[in-house]
Amino acid sequence: MRWLVGYTADDRGAEAVALACALGGPGAHLDLAIVLPEHTPFSAVYPGTDHGYSSVLADQVDAWAEEALALVPEGVTARVMARAVSSPAEGLIAMAEETGAQAIVLGGRKRHVAGFFAPGAVASALLHSSPIPVAMGSPEAVASLEQAQGRLERYTVLVGNRPGHKSVVRFAAESAAAQGLPLRVVSLLAQDELPTGSASVPELVAAERARVAELVSVLGIEAEVTVASGDSIDDAVAELTWKPGEVAVVGSSRLARKRRLFLGATAQRVLRTLPVPLMVVPKSYKISTQS
Repeated sequence: MRWLVGYTADDRGAEAVALACALGGPGAHLDLAIVLPEHTPFSAVYPGTDHGYSSVLADQVDAWAEEALALVPEGVTARVMARAVSSPAEGLIAMAEETGAQAIVLGGRKRHVAGFFAPGAVASALLHSSPIPVAMGSPEAVASLEQAQGRLERYTVLVGNRPGHKSVVRFAAESAAAQGLPLRVVSLLAQDELPTGSASVPELVAAERARVAELVSVLGIEAEVTVASGDSIDDAVAELTWKPGEVAVVGSSRLARKRRLFLGATAQRVLRTLPVPLMVVPKSYKISTQS
């Protein structure tokens, strides 16, 4: 399997490499993408001449490439791709499609307010436009992977109570099976979003568990079925327990165009609080289309 890593020479870049290595496992190949601005201060200040710019840039990229490759463990192959682009997100998508990547892998970003995990500008653009899955790490996610010695232990796919989840559940099931890992299918039940006059919470949980179990049965897969209930989505997510080395998978909003990502409001809230890596899958995406 090939994975495209959006690499930056900082902690986020290291997080992305660690996550891609765990997702791919032994035998994986990483394309470490370094995107450079199409227009730089050097070319703007010295129009029409080089003034040593090419050599300065080459030396810097060489240093970044050396740092990136040093992060890749034995058993995983890697190369560095450096490209000047007008848009980092578009550049990463183009390189991912060019290489046949399984997913674009990014490091996370920490907000300084309340400790919430939130994507940066490039990640936000990808999460609303990528035609292939996007995986994101965070400091907490990397810590989880380190506890599992850099290996994945389980896939958990999060589904809501609206139709249209078959493709993302199938994707997670196929990804888990490819690595011989167990699958958990979780439905999040937010009590503050229930209509007035609904049945009791225990009855709703039982009905939702039966619905998800039927979905799993129809797809012909083996999976643990869990319903997490809370006063809100955040409370429901907080009810879940996570294994070291686990990855969460969510699908795009139902408003997304086919085979494009669009991060819905619920997924955005989940993204802020998850202690594990997150993979977002485009609408109607099929893993069999990958190279």
